[in-house]
Amino acid sequence: MPKSVLQFARKLMKRRKFSRAISLLENNGKHYGGSYEYYLALGTSCLYVGDYGSAWNYYEEARKIKVQGTELYLGQAVILLRRGETERAVQYYLDIQGMNPSNPVAADALEFIRKSNNNYDVISAYFDSGKIEKFYPPLGMNPDLIRNCILAGLILGLCISSSFIIGYLHSRPKVSKPVDPKEQFLQDMRLSEGERLSPSQSGYIPSASSQQALQGGDGSPDDVAAPVTVQLSDSEIKASYDKALDLVIKERDNAAHVELNRLLRSNATSSIKAKASDLLSSLYKIQPAFGNLKDNFSYKEVVQDPGLYDGCYVEWKGRIANPVKADDGSISFDLLEGYDSKVVLEGIVKVYIPESRTRQSIDGTMVYIVKLDTEKPVRVLGCVQQVGDSFILNGVSVNQPAKGDSLEDLSR
Repeated sequence: MPKSVLQFARKLMKRRKFSRAISLLENNGKHYGGSYEYYLALGTSCLYVGDYGSAWNYYEEARKIKVQGTELYLGQAVILLRRGETERAVQYYLDIQGMNPSNPVAADALEFIRKSNNNYDVISAYFDSGKIEKFYPPLGMNPDLIRNCILAGLILGLCISSSFIIGYLHSRPKVSKPVDPKEQFLQDMRLSEGERLSPSQSGYIPSASSQQALQGGDGSPDDVAAPVTVQLSDSEIKASYDKALDLVIKERDNAAHVELNRLLRSNATSSIKAKASDLLSSLYKIQPAFGNLKDNFSYKEVVQDPGLYDGCYVEWKGRIANPVKADDGSISFDLLEGYDSKVVLEGIVKVYIPESRTRQSIDGTMVYIVKLDTEKPVRVLGCVQQVGDSFILNGVSVNQPAKGDSLEDLSR
């Protein structure tokens, strides 16, 4: 692996060009042969684009080579916070302070955890707002920002100088409409001409930045991608990506998630997968709730291919069996899906509800706010999590009738 490629990837990361950094590193993975810095750079890049699963896997590969490291611990600690494993995250931050007592990120993260009182809803809100990035491994000042500030100053001076001429020529100068950040993001996410020409791994065409970074090499890096479980034709890859982008524009996040999962498991090129990861990180800015889930998926659909629906939300009805309250305050039970009317049982799925959603502090005492009745039907809103060849539901909300034996109609 030419040293210049890793250095170039780090420069891309510093400029916040994470998708390009991921693509460059993955396309040259065969040269690394167990490099700690390689897996560390990939893990941090995936973290910043919101692909927490890939970030964790790359950090774990780095840990096999070198157990300790500030960037490694910071990256894994913030992922543990997202998972709700706060105690492990705290231990990681304490380990960082053991290595580097003056590390400001670890100190700020510990203070945040203390003030949040280990409330998962508060932590989740930090992720949803993007504020959690302050606890990510720091990348330093973006050189593009410095350059843009200089250019902005020059342009401002030019504008002031020319304003008199413009005012003289035009009594009502035209004011350009500012670019909407969301629209700009969606424009950037469209497939390039090269990606449309060769969307599958076998037809990968290196980008100009990749070729520039590889000067002195053979100029034709092999495309090294994650394990492929879905084989798609070129036309299917383009159609799936275009559909996903269209669904994101229409704010149908759940349906878009399925298409993005399909692409991330497919033989699409790394650059397309990187864009798919960027789109995935933009979903669910508002967490789904009963009555506003635009695209629901049936138990039969999910059980046939759990990986395709991993991370998607579903709203199912049924009955409760085997409820268990754990010592940590969490609740789990078996959902007899489709059995709410005691006529047809579609299947049985394990539902897990974390302590942050089952209890709250009332006058200093933790009190259960979720009460489960095995004698009444139940409506569950949860997030699909693939576990091996099967799946579980991470519960978000549970609804049972206060009176009678029929569920309320929550449709809007």
